[in-house]
Amino acid sequence: MKIWIDISSPPHVNFFIPFIKKFQKDVIVTARDFGTIKGSLDRFKIKYKIIGSHGKTKEERLIKHSERVKELTKFISRKKPDVGLSKHSVECPKVCYGLDIPNVSVLDHETATIQNNLIVPLSDIVITPSFIPKSYLRKFGARKIMQFYGVSEYVNFNYKPSKEILNELGLSKDRIILSRSEPFLSSHVFHKSNLFPILKEVLEKLDDVQVVFLPRNRTDEREFSKLDVIIPKKEVDTLSLYKFIDLMIGAGCCMNREACLAGCPTISIYPDKLPAVDKFLINSGLMKYTLNKNQAVKWVMECINNGKIEKKKLEEIIKKFEDPYKVVMKAINMLLS
Repeated sequence: MKIWIDISSPPHVNFFIPFIKKFQKDVIVTARDFGTIKGSLDRFKIKYKIIGSHGKTKEERLIKHSERVKELTKFISRKKPDVGLSKHSVECPKVCYGLDIPNVSVLDHETATIQNNLIVPLSDIVITPSFIPKSYLRKFGARKIMQFYGVSEYVNFNYKPSKEILNELGLSKDRIILSRSEPFLSSHVFHKSNLFPILKEVLEKLDDVQVVFLPRNRTDEREFSKLDVIIPKKEVDTLSLYKFIDLMIGAGCCMNREACLAGCPTISIYPDKLPAVDKFLINSGLMKYTLNKNQAVKWVMECINNGKIEKKKLEEIIKKFEDPYKVVMKAINMLLS
């Protein structure tokens, strides 16, 4: 049996590591050249094939998408996998459908309607958190839906955090903030950045705080390097870093959810419509959310000065979560049988 895993976004590397380890020599890993995907895969010493990249404009995205489908079709037709697995990849379901390969798609961002229009109708099985209504997925033409109670990032934390990350970044153990910029290359994000002025004011008010900033591209890196922040020169072991920081303030989604599950106080300033899983974490008290700069700065100050949220509350909520890994494995076995 061979399984093909296609990785299209940097945060998805963490999600797929358990599956790659499970199938080992029987797994084919492809990825597009986008963000820190290559660095993350290299850090885990994963064997992979880079195919395609990401465009900035609508025209570029369509061209890059078409080119990637073509190259993936050539590559996968030679490899002959038995099943395809992806998370928000718009190319994997299309290639699988065309080559008559059963495929599973994991979705946790129902607001990404452009991608979902391309993914859902061509997927044999769609797996989502239960907070996303099945009726919504059926509008896109979903054939079979499997759901789990919780968030997909639950899969990411089968690991032992390493304190070495503190030495790598030159960090002390006290008053550390981790920050991530907006995913402005995503087709579902349209608003301006709120993060820069928030970090600027926080740094002005807190002399002894250390801010680690993770850029998405060179533009982010140039802009935020104007602030007194630490910008890593290589891919970071964020799964370990969450355990040692005091606060995560993120303008994206995946890393915010990871931080929550790691027991880290998290403030989301995601600039567009929130997905259902983020709303669940916010309503549960595991994540704060605002687009107001003054409110965000206030929460940062309170968190840094008053300590972390009650871990007991977090643990009680997570105990009720289902493991998405088991659901994905069940779906794969269903298709293979």
